[in-house]
Amino acid sequence: MATQEERLSGLEFDLKGFRSETIHAYGEMAYELVVVKGLGEDSIKRLAALQREINARFDTITDELSAHTLLLHQILDRLPPKE
Repeated sequence: MATQEERLSGLEFDLKGFRSETIHAYGEMAYELVVVKGLGEDSIKRLAALQREINARFDTITDELSAHTLLLHQILDRLPPKE
């Protein structure tokens, strides 16, 4: 049977190993969270740029449709009335 000193040494060794593994696992987790955060921020920036581009295109299309509608009204006003 192991002496108290041997059992204590084994326990200390196990605790040091657990501590080392835990620190390593936390380090990996922190690295992965930083990567995920960076990807998320990049995605948000790209989505915001895409939204601005789509809004600009819609504004252009809306302006063109308004101009066409105005032109059609002007043409209709010049036509003779229906009998």
